Amino acid sequence: MKIVREIVREERGNAVLLGLGFMLFLIAVGGIAIDLAYQMAAIGEVERSMEAAALAGAGKLGFNDTVFPAVRAAAQQYALLNPYHNAQALPITLSANTGNAPNGNIVLGVWTSSTGTFTPSLDGTVVNAVQCQWQTTIPTSYLRVLGFQTLPVRGQAVAIANPPQLPPPQSCVFPIGLSSCPFQNGGAFSSSGCGVNVKFITSNGQAGSTNTAAWVNMNGPGTPNAQQLNAQITAAQNGNCNATPPSVGNSVGTNNGMANNVFQTLKDAFVAKFNQSVASHTNYMVKDVHDNIVYNGPGWQVYVPVIQTQCNANGTTQAITQDHTVIGWTRFVMTQAWDTSGHSSGCAVSNPADAVTSPWCTNPPEELRGGASRSIFGYYECGLIDSTPVLDPTPRAALGNRLRLVKTN
Repeated sequence: MKIVREIVREERGNAVLLGLGFMLFLIAVGGIAIDLAYQMAAIGEVERSMEAAALAGAGKLGFNDTVFPAVRAAAQQYALLNPYHNAQALPITLSANTGNAPNGNIVLGVWTSSTGTFTPSLDGTVVNAVQCQWQTTIPTSYLRVLGFQTLPVRGQAVAIANPPQLPPPQSCVFPIGLSSCPFQNGGAFSSSGCGVNVKFITSNGQAGSTNTAAWVNMNGPGTPNAQQLNAQITAAQNGNCNATPPSVGNSVGTNNGMANNVFQTLKDAFVAKFNQSVASHTNYMVKDVHDNIVYNGPGWQVYVPVIQTQCNANGTTQAITQDHTVIGWTRFVMTQAWDTSGHSSGCAVSNPADAVTSPWCTNPPEELRGGASRSIFGYYECGLIDSTPVLDPTPRAALGNRLRLVKTN
C-alpha cells in the first residue's frame, strides 16, 4: 500500500512539473508571437509610408531634371505624414539623396516594365519612377530572453509615372504629325520603332522616300494651309508655343504634300535653332526601346502629335491626307534638313553627332538624289504621351491613371 501511495505521489509531481513546463512554453511562444506580430505590423506601416512617399514623388515628375528637388521634397513630406508606431507615432525621415545613390532613401530612376527592373538615373528626359526605401529596428519584449534585443523593419516601394505628362516650357508642340506605324506592333501601339532615324517630310517620290509624317492642322479637322503652318513654325521657333494643341482622341486635318514655302520656313527655323543649340552646348539625348543611346547632340527639340494612320504590310506608312485621330504625343529632336532645290546642295547644317545623316552630306542615298529633294530628319522618343501637352510642367495628382505602384520583390 505504501508503495502505491508513493507512485501516486510521484505521478502527481510529474504532472505538476509537466504542467508548469507547458505553461512556460506557451508563454514563451506567445511572447515570441507578440514580438513577431509587432514586427509585421511595423513593416506594414513602413511599407505604406514608402508607398505614399513614392507616389507623392512620382506625382511631381516632369520632362527634365529641374523638377527633381520637388520630387524629393514631396517624398520626404509624405513619409513624415505617414509614421510608424512604437507606443507612440515615430516619424519616418527620409534623406534627400541628391547624389542618387542606389541605397539611398529616395532614388530616382527608370522602371522598365518588360523586365520589372528599376535602374537609378538622373537623366531628366527618361526618369519615370521614384523608389523610396527606409529601415530601422524595433525593441523586443520577450525575445530579449533569447538574446534578441531588436528586430529589423524595412519597407520599399517604387511608383512610376510613365510617360511624363507635360513637356518642358522651352519646347513647343509642332504642326507635324508622326505616323502611328512605327508605334504599332501586332495591332497594339508600342514604341518598338523609336530611336530609328526618320524622315518627316520628303518630296521627290524616289524609292524609299515615302512620308512618315504630314503637316497637321493644329486647329482641328480640315487641310492645314500654308499661312497657318508658317505662323505656327515661326511661333515655335520664337518660343510662342501653341497653348491649346489638339487633345488626344480628337481629329486633325493632315497634308503630306510638299508646301515649298512652308518647308523653307521650317528649314530656316531649324538651322537657327540648331545653331543656337550648338552655341549654347545644348545636347538632346534619345534612346531606343532597349535603352541604348541612339542620338546625343545638338538639334531642335519639339513635341509632335502621333496620328492614327494606315500602315502597309511591311510597316511603312501609306499616304497621309484628310482627317486623322491624335492617339498621343512624342518628343522629337530634329537633327538635319536636306534640300537640293534652287541653289541648295544638300545638308543644311554640319552635324557629325547624327551618324546616320552625316555621311549623306557627301554621299547621299539614292532616294535623296535628283530633282528638288527636301526632307527633315530626326529621332523620336520611345514614350507615347497619352494626354495633351501643355506649356508649363505642373504636379500630377497621385490619383492620375498613369501613376501606379509596382512590385519590387
